[in-house]
Amino acid sequence: MKDLIAIAKTVIASANPKKEALDGNAKQLAEKFSTLKVESKNPEIKQLKETIFNAATQRLDNYNFKKEKQEIEYTDLTVEVTHAKYNASLLELDTKTMQYTLKRNIDLASAVNQSREYKKRLKSMLTACAHRDASKLDKALLALQQALKAKEHSELSVDQIQRIMSHSTATQANYFKKFAHELGVVTASRSNAVPMIVNKDNDVYKDFVSL
Repeated sequence: MKDLIAIAKTVIASANPKKEALDGNAKQLAEKFSTLKVESKNPEIKQLKETIFNAATQRLDNYNFKKEKQEIEYTDLTVEVTHAKYNASLLELDTKTMQYTLKRNIDLASAVNQSREYKKRLKSMLTACAHRDASKLDKALLALQQALKAKEHSELSVDQIQRIMSHSTATQANYFKKFAHELGVVTASRSNAVPMIVNKDNDVYKDFVSL
């Protein structure tokens, strides 16, 4: 029994510094949010920014509510802070990229409900397409863009994308599959055994491969 108590105290002691650090990150985010200007001359962009900002602050509110609970898991707290951070990062997209999302009828606001990796990859692809600059693509997306540009594909499997991106697991390929499907770049089933159909007539796809 004494051993169990000792173990429990050790776990609590090791968890507290993490929670303190996390709380520090949350407070920094709160300070950042207080200085963010959600403004635009374009009413559509302004509304979009407000939606994203509200989603970011809601995550921070969720964190502040959850941290007061005695038995809340540390991972539950990190999820809220992480999503608050990456939701807010969507506001870092410049006006030209925001305008591109409107031009291509991309529902950027829906990204607030996706994973952080989804948001990071989406930002990279949209910025590159908006600025007509392949150097703004992340390494994995650039490799995929070059592969698609070199050879036309009517279908793509998750395994193919994984090899092109040079990743040891299919995680990133699946992230691509999800957001490419949301953009209409591919038509995909839930099963990885079924290849994605490349929508070559899709405007975002055309913009992507023409970089």
